[in-house]
Amino acid sequence: MRFFIACAFLLLTGVASYSYSQVDRLEAGLAAYDRGQYATAIRAWMRAAEEGSPEAQNNVGHMYEEGLGVPQNYLLAMNWYRQAADGGLPEAQHNMGLLYYHGYGVAENLIESVRWFRMAAEQEFPESEYMLGMAYEQGKGVALDYALAREYLLRSARRNYPSAQLMYAFMLQAGEGGESDSYNGYLWGKIALENGVEDAVNITSIASIPLSQQQIDQADALAKLCLEEGFDVCME
Repeated sequence: MRFFIACAFLLLTGVASYSYSQVDRLEAGLAAYDRGQYATAIRAWMRAAEEGSPEAQNNVGHMYEEGLGVPQNYLLAMNWYRQAADGGLPEAQHNMGLLYYHGYGVAENLIESVRWFRMAAEQEFPESEYMLGMAYEQGKGVALDYALAREYLLRSARRNYPSAQLMYAFMLQAGEGGESDSYNGYLWGKIALENGVEDAVNITSIASIPLSQQQIDQADALAKLCLEEGFDVCME
């Protein structure tokens, strides 16, 4: 589940319609959550949630889903997630998609999960872009479409989401949706590996076989540049 955590700067500058009391409750809840005081956290968030804060609603949904400070209740989790999702919060839209994807508190419905993931992806939410990519790659909830799978995985990968980087590297190396591309498969596998995805070594090892040492060195340098300066700098 995607839990909404924001620093004070984002809360104060990005949510201008909220009163300071709502901001204070969000911050107090987060502080209590970090200390493991879950009952205190949900009390802080509940009032803000009842006043219409999508971030607080999403957090309350998370607490009910995980059973933190309250008895686990998927129906209440979905109720709070839906309010936040209807308020336009991409984290909550993603969480709705996950509930339908896994069938938590509701019948599994891959088509409905894709609908929610798409809403969040339209707001450039990388986790949902990844899930859409996987849906198209596997034909779950949508018709199988490797081209769209690559498109969504690349979007997510360029936002530095490691799971998308790994899967995009796999598709490139395996030739899913086009010819096998060992160089770019190695590059994205290397980026995923540098981001802590240990399984990426399986891709980089295979992808490196047809590459020259010069190509490997070039890809290693490009991967480092991407992670240090951002993907808009290192790639067109």
